[in-house]
Amino acid sequence: MVPEFRLIETLSDLESLSKQLAREEVLAVDIEADSLHHYFPKVCLIQISTDHYTFVIDPLAIQTMDVLQPLFATDGIKKIFHGADYDLRSIFRDFAIRVNNVFDTMVASQFIGEKEVGLAAVLNKRFGIHLVKKYQRANWSKRPLSQDMLLYAAHDTAHLITLYRELELQLKSKGRLSWVIEEGELLSLQCTLGIKANSAFRPANGQTCSSSPRLLRETPLFNRFKGAGKMPQRDLAILEGLLVFREGKAMQQDRPPFKLFRNQLIDELVKTKPTEYSALMKTPGLPADFMRRYAKGVLGAIKGGLAMSEDRLPSYPRTPRPPRNPEKQARLKRLKNWRDKKARELEMESGLVCNNLLLHALAEGNPKDTDGLKAIPGMKIWQ
Repeated sequence: MVPEFRLIETLSDLESLSKQLAREEVLAVDIEADSLHHYFPKVCLIQISTDHYTFVIDPLAIQTMDVLQPLFATDGIKKIFHGADYDLRSIFRDFAIRVNNVFDTMVASQFIGEKEVGLAAVLNKRFGIHLVKKYQRANWSKRPLSQDMLLYAAHDTAHLITLYRELELQLKSKGRLSWVIEEGELLSLQCTLGIKANSAFRPANGQTCSSSPRLLRETPLFNRFKGAGKMPQRDLAILEGLLVFREGKAMQQDRPPFKLFRNQLIDELVKTKPTEYSALMKTPGLPADFMRRYAKGVLGAIKGGLAMSEDRLPSYPRTPRPPRNPEKQARLKRLKNWRDKKARELEMESGLVCNNLLLHALAEGNPKDTDGLKAIPGMKIWQ
């Protein structure tokens, strides 16, 4: 079934729509962003569905989403998402809008024991609806968008309210509705933490790589590079230089770092350490434009790492292991056994019932009563 939708491209139409939507009790919401195509990701579409209509909002055409603030902030309207985390963070980052009264149908699917919880799998299993994945990796910032792309976007919310109502009934029958409601409240709160509102960053003339949010972190970039923990210090210095160079270029070009050159190539460069153009050209897997665009900077990063004095070489951070505590280990084993048994009873994934981080906190804290349990960081009311 092809959903009917209306494209909203002007502020006056958005203002009229927000007044119309304010009368609803439930709204389905989704976004399309361009993080696979730009260094500075942005929300490119906002899809909102009621029981009968779907609206596709173009924030790139309208510029301001302020009129949606009351709609998203009110507790009087339930907002249905599927996989809400990224969407909520993006909406807050770009528009300084915190979404309240969130119900995540992906979380709900997990809590009733579904194994495949992607939207396409859930809709296909429950309603026989087949979602086309053709535009999953599309560049949603390009304009104009084709009718097929707009239809794809509209499909993502067109069936969410029906799905929500079915899941709500199942959760009630299992006594787990309050669990999912609490998860939604936590998502709404956590998705505003550590994010600067209105921080959708647009590169402008005169900005340098030092403007990069990732480069402003105190921790080195190699902390997030697979295999860095096994590298000697000299290799870490070279790796960090290459990562910083790529990050700066990615920011200048407003492209994701992996679009410039991939981690596999960086890994190879750290191993071979070429310092001359002739040696660099022999590196397998070089992109077509690599030598012209990046050779000078890459060679400079490698030479910089090789020339770094011993006392300045970086070290991979190690978390010291705490002294072995037999009593804690015994508690942890009992907790894991209990968790796994409870997960089987509930027909839920064990990590949902109680993840390992929380298990370790429980074993360490060793609470004696419910007040002690509530004081454990990460403990939820439903748990």
